[in-house]
Amino acid sequence: MAKGHARPRGKGKYELEVNLGSYIDPSTGKRKRLREFRTIEAKGQREADKELAKFVAELTEGQYHKIMFVDFVLKEWHPKHAVKTLSSTTLDTYMRYLRLRILPVFSRLRMDQITSVHISDFLDNISEEGMRMDGQEGTLSANAIFFHLRVLNNVFNYAVKRKIIKQSPVKEVDKPRIPKKKVEVYDLQESRLLVEALEKEPLHWRVALKLMITAGLRRSEIYGLDLDKHVDIPNRIIHVEQAMTYTPGNPVDIHPIRKGEEGEQQGQRDIFISSLVIDDLAKLKKYRAAERSTFPVDELWMKGKHNLLLAHEDGTPYNPTGLNKWWGRFIKRHQLKYIKPHALRHTFASILINEGVNAKVVSTQLGHSTTKTTLNIYSHVFRDANEDATIKLDSAISFGGKNEEK
Repeated sequence: MAKGHARPRGKGKYELEVNLGSYIDPSTGKRKRLREFRTIEAKGQREADKELAKFVAELTEGQYHKIMFVDFVLKEWHPKHAVKTLSSTTLDTYMRYLRLRILPVFSRLRMDQITSVHISDFLDNISEEGMRMDGQEGTLSANAIFFHLRVLNNVFNYAVKRKIIKQSPVKEVDKPRIPKKKVEVYDLQESRLLVEALEKEPLHWRVALKLMITAGLRRSEIYGLDLDKHVDIPNRIIHVEQAMTYTPGNPVDIHPIRKGEEGEQQGQRDIFISSLVIDDLAKLKKYRAAERSTFPVDELWMKGKHNLLLAHEDGTPYNPTGLNKWWGRFIKRHQLKYIKPHALRHTFASILINEGVNAKVVSTQLGHSTTKTTLNIYSHVFRDANEDATIKLDSAISFGGKNEEK
């Protein structure tokens, strides 16, 4: 708690002094006392003390709040914001970037001292040769450099929200250019071949992959899908409400979805079940119910609290690498074009866009935070769809391929 004094200076004037602790001077590395002063006019000591109390509140709660960057990250941002808003895997990645490079660089600076120049210099520095920490030669990827900026942006935006600083210094930083990689997806014919090949595979894998390509579910959402709580066969609805992620410190983390539009139900969405998977889902629910009935409740994983789609007989979740490993074998077995499992979600989106579904609907189906996110990710697909629409329009209003002469 900041402390202060109101000293009389004669002729009705008082000097207010507030001690805000100490800090490390970034230029010298030496510790210095942090004090703020203000001269006021007051009728007496009592009135001066009241003004002092206001000054202390202004300094500790308003724009002059002085706190070290490290302290803010570890004591404010992490426990009060990051833990509550980020998924465990995202938080684990954020903290790794912070510990490796960001915290050491900004350790001697207060929040109010960090400017856009500091951040730009930091990004320039980590862009140089020799900044990799994996033993490989070369520079960090553009994506890795941009991710550092993303972490800083999250920290400083929260600081603005808490009124620790007036404006985020990240706003004035030129963002690194990230070359967009073309994501390999399946076209309609390849998607049909995939669905056909899945008919020969185990029921749970068949359902999981069909849901990825017909509902656009993320892998973490597939792993978090509860057959009892989230699958409504009579109404043909899947309630996408939770995900399961894995981090070194927390091997199985089942949590509400935190991605998507902000609000009480952030990231949660209902998806209509495709006819391609409805029968398989119904079969799997019945099969899993019979399977679980052979176990006493105390022997089921977490005493039967979850009935997950991808789980062993006793309900224990599959290893997180299981889907990827099975996918690799499946692709070879059926001689299909290799794409990453996550690309099935992109395939789902591409099919919707090419079929003329508008961006808002696609965004909602995918659980994106805004339509802008969808447009950014699938800009090339929307571009192609718009070109096809124009060609169709030209064909519809032309006369035998030629303009009618007046």
